Amino acid sequence: MNRLLLILLISVSFAQKIDISSSEIKYYGNHFLHSWIGISSEVKSTVIYDGLKKNGSVSIKVPLSSFDSKVSSRDSNMLFYTDAIDYPNVKFKSTEISMINDSVRIVGNLSFHGITKSVSTTASINTSNGFKVQGSFIIKLSDYNVPRPTFMFIKIDDQIRIEYTFQTN
Repeated sequence: MNRLLLILLISVSFAQKIDISSSEIKYYGNHFLHSWIGISSEVKSTVIYDGLKKNGSVSIKVPLSSFDSKVSSRDSNMLFYTDAIDYPNVKFKSTEISMINDSVRIVGNLSFHGITKSVSTTASINTSNGFKVQGSFIIKLSDYNVPRPTFMFIKIDDQIRIEYTFQTN
């Protein structure tokens, strides 16, 4: 079973398993006739945070085949257009993490479809019931050389919104 590990280095180190049932990554696709969401809860990740220095690192890996849009033909097409046989995973590795009040700014490299690009996101942190991190960012399929499928001779939007939620209980 995929596990999301959270290692917080404050003054004493400890590790926690992330509750996979409440942690997920979503992508939002759009065509002028309809919109859809693909969801994956099969996330492998490691987060390291140093509370004294207020910095850390994160690495994430998600199998493309784990995304479910509730329409199997759309999911199959997504795997075809993203060349999931050759590039089965989406990966993220941070290069910079910094705290900003109750949020964290994360900059890193997103590897998708054989191409790695820098992305940045600001995530909210909630510690009232465990530890929860939520955020989003936008990618363009064209930046990763992913051909855009067409429906009724019109391509889907180039921009895809990515949302993530990681939570411990």
